[in-house]
Amino acid sequence: MTDAKLDLIAKLLAKAESTTPEEAEALTEHAERLMVKYGIEQARIDERRGRLGQEREEIVQERILFTGTYSRDMRELGAGVALALGTVCPLHAEGTGSLLYLVGHTSDVQQARTLTASLEVQAMVAMRAWWAHHRDGYRLCSESDRRRARSGFIRGFAAGAAGRIRDSRQAIVDEAGSGTALVLASRRDRVEAAVDRMTTRRGRARHGADAGAFMHGHRSGSQAQTGTRAEAVSGAAR
Repeated sequence: MTDAKLDLIAKLLAKAESTTPEEAEALTEHAERLMVKYGIEQARIDERRGRLGQEREEIVQERILFTGTYSRDMRELGAGVALALGTVCPLHAEGTGSLLYLVGHTSDVQQARTLTASLEVQAMVAMRAWWAHHRDGYRLCSESDRRRARSGFIRGFAAGAAGRIRDSRQAIVDEAGSGTALVLASRRDRVEAAVDRMTTRRGRARHGADAGAFMHGHRSGSQAQTGTRAEAVSGAAR
């Protein structure tokens, strides 16, 4: 992918931060699809380098520290994004709370970080809009139960968004033709080998989300901007 395409991704995301929610969704969706394509192209390039005996892209470990009331939910969102991308392993050490480690090739980890940051903002906006319409249904609940409902929405959003990313990624892999899945599997195997040498453990899902809030969040997350609806808006950021 050319520098111009990477610049377009940055412009799409920047514009999404200062426009209407509807246009922001379309711009972000397009940017995410471009990032998935970029990751596949990088994997192919790296595979060719390996066959030629050249140095491969470095495997790195980076950490993201989530803060705020819903930090643990956002950590789950980040882990879901990494798993959905398919070539990044999300890890966390026991007792670290809201700290997430991403292990993968440099370009893949950067993708995961960028997507997580985008969806983290979207999740909070969606949760606040949902809560504005549903808070009366929880008026007799304790504050801890209300917080649990909002947490459940975000966790549902994360699950829905991850599912959309996986579907979008699979569609792009299918479009790319034979051999692409094998290239990505080989890339994943190298990351898994690096993870096996580490002492941190994979993040585990938490339980106990408010069921109704989770389902609303899942529906909202599955509509997040990770698919193909926004091809027509790419010119808006140029």
